[in-house]
Amino acid sequence: MQRKHIAAAALAVSLSGCVTTSMQGYADRDLPAHPVTHVAVLVGAPLPLSQALVADLTSEAAKVNITVEDALTIFPPTRQYANDEIKRELKDRGIDGVLTVNVGDTGVMQQYAGTLLSGSYSGSMTGTSTVNSYGGFSTATYSGVSSGIVQGSAVPIYRQSRQTTFSATLADPSTGRNLWVGNGEIDASGKLFVGVETGASKTAQSILSDWQAKGVTAPPS
Repeated sequence: MQRKHIAAAALAVSLSGCVTTSMQGYADRDLPAHPVTHVAVLVGAPLPLSQALVADLTSEAAKVNITVEDALTIFPPTRQYANDEIKRELKDRGIDGVLTVNVGDTGVMQQYAGTLLSGSYSGSMTGTSTVNSYGGFSTATYSGVSSGIVQGSAVPIYRQSRQTTFSATLADPSTGRNLWVGNGEIDASGKLFVGVETGASKTAQSILSDWQAKGVTAPPS
């Protein structure tokens, strides 16, 4: 039973954590008359993270009536594409924004956070005591010998953390002019929060929220 309590305490420490997000974005002073509604996205990141980010951008954007397409699906990286060909294809698809996201990721890091100690004692004690009374007060002294066995457990505790940083640019596909630029950082700690999905979802939410705040896309209805 005691070892179960230790394991539960260690698990609680490793699972506890939090996620903090910081983001700064800047929109161009001369935005298009119509808010951006259809975006092609190109993500530079390790494969699991890039796939998760494209998926999260697609699902989060759909909630605010924005369509997001993977640029590598439109232009498979099997050959080079001419500039005119790219512009024509984007125009034919009705794409009015090209989002490029470069992501840096530390991966899961572990830091030693201490050790949980627990134990039990069983044994015997023998000795003698002397009691001295003075009026209504008494004092006692005791001397003896104790012998027994101590059983204990030591469980090392590690805290897990992960940092994801990103820089992003949204450009007008017809002119190449930047409509918006931004960068941010997601810091996650605790076993439940250090997966790839946390950094991807927070990055997607941050970008889309900043677009709405800056008037790049339509405000939430």
